[in-house]
Amino acid sequence: MLCLLMMFSVVSTSSAAVIGSTSYGYVEKFTYGNPNSNVKIVYITGVHPMEDEFSYDVANVVRNRSNSLNYRYIVYKVHVTKSASNYTQGRINGQLLAQKFVVPNVIRIKPTFVFDVHENHGASSGYKYYRFLYPISKGSYTLGIARSIVYRMPSLVIYTPPNPTSPQYVTVPIANNGTPTIILETYHFDSASKKLQDARRFVNAVDNTYFR
Repeated sequence: MLCLLMMFSVVSTSSAAVIGSTSYGYVEKFTYGNPNSNVKIVYITGVHPMEDEFSYDVANVVRNRSNSLNYRYIVYKVHVTKSASNYTQGRINGQLLAQKFVVPNVIRIKPTFVFDVHENHGASSGYKYYRFLYPISKGSYTLGIARSIVYRMPSLVIYTPPNPTSPQYVTVPIANNGTPTIILETYHFDSASKKLQDARRFVNAVDNTYFR
């Protein structure tokens, strides 16, 4: 039995902690996947509380597949507890929580790559595409990773949407610190089953993409 436990500890790791809280919410940090991997991938989830279903799907898929993942994964879950059902204020509160707690923590751990997971309202948001990767880092390496993921998940495109609101709070500071960063967007009005299916496909695409 001891041997089996030792083997399991080498294959997979899982931990959780609350890294910060305020009067309007809190942030959890989870670690999953292969502890021996030099590749550390971050997923930021839940920043916009009325559009968090897909991001939590991604987080849950990573958790459920932890034992079989190639890389190490750090998942941040933002939980807005005040004005979460108010579209505008809930978004602001989530962005402030991520800015206050997620950004400095990500900068400190120096991950290989960061994905911030969101949903959009499609045409009413002024978007031409509804399911896409939005590279925040503008270098060729980030674009190459985006292309590799799109190759594995052709339902996505690479796209820069008009008038995004959250990057200045979360992903731009991370990218400016030198960490390659992409926002993943899906369509808010997709069915729950499609969101879960796409979350599984995305996690698989990332875990089979080469990161240096």
